[in-house]
Amino acid sequence: MLSSAQTSEERACPVCGGRLHAHFADERIDHDKVNDYTYASRKQPEFMCLRLVRCANCDLVYAPTPPATDFLSTAYSEAAYDSVVEAQAAARTYAKVLTPYVDRLSGRNAAVDVGAGCGPLLPWLKETGFNPVIGIEPSHAAINAAPLAVRPMLREGMFSPGMLADVRPSMLCSFMTLEHLVEPREFVGNVFELLEPGGMLAVVVHNWRAPINRLLGLRSPIIDVEHLQLFSPGSVRTLLARAGFVSIDIKSISNAYPLRYWLRLTPLPSGVKTQITGILDQVGIADKSVSLRVGNLLAVGIKPLVM
Repeated sequence: MLSSAQTSEERACPVCGGRLHAHFADERIDHDKVNDYTYASRKQPEFMCLRLVRCANCDLVYAPTPPATDFLSTAYSEAAYDSVVEAQAAARTYAKVLTPYVDRLSGRNAAVDVGAGCGPLLPWLKETGFNPVIGIEPSHAAINAAPLAVRPMLREGMFSPGMLADVRPSMLCSFMTLEHLVEPREFVGNVFELLEPGGMLAVVVHNWRAPINRLLGLRSPIIDVEHLQLFSPGSVRTLLARAGFVSIDIKSISNAYPLRYWLRLTPLPSGVKTQITGILDQVGIADKSVSLRVGNLLAVGIKPLVM
């Protein structure tokens, strides 16, 4: 069971190492709801969570007793996957917001997408001139859902520096992934070491301080048992700065998804969602793409040319 997989010793804040924190949310786990999609991307929200606290130093919300790394590795590897359409929509958003930053990059060596899913961003990275282009993804089902032309660019497994021993990336990006890592500080530090001088790290994270997430509270879709931490502008800036990144830029972004997916994320009862989706299908707008600002942050940092 999920609760039995949790570590017994409380961890310090995984961004700043602080131990002074305030209560944020009690553990909410319904084992009857745990299924093959619990550790899948863009799933139906379950509104479950581990016990969460807020760091008094850097403003990170985090689970002090996360599941063990081995448990998470297996859970993500075996997770189901049914979000190809939504992943493609997300990739279009990420390509759009990344373009101004990529245009300023001098290097076009390897580009790496950690948490690549079925790899929808990889063709864009290749077209932009990066070589090679690599996606790292732990879910076997997600890789199987990738187009045949994309699969050779995907490497299966939980990220480790050894997976990139053969490249010196000019850019590494990771979208909606930092929330899922037991050690986000270690991950960002490893990325800093892997990047070439002048290389770029780009991440997208949920902003727990965004008005819509504060309004929805524990009924926000960012409240999820998968999320071991939730960021704010201050905490994500601290994460990148402490690793050594400079010229850090953080901004709120909009996401464009089909209406049926936006409806899926709401805290409405499932029966009501089904009825509304049926109406949207009848009038032919269920798959209409709508852009909304729902509290997601893009954070970009540059590795200095001279250390």
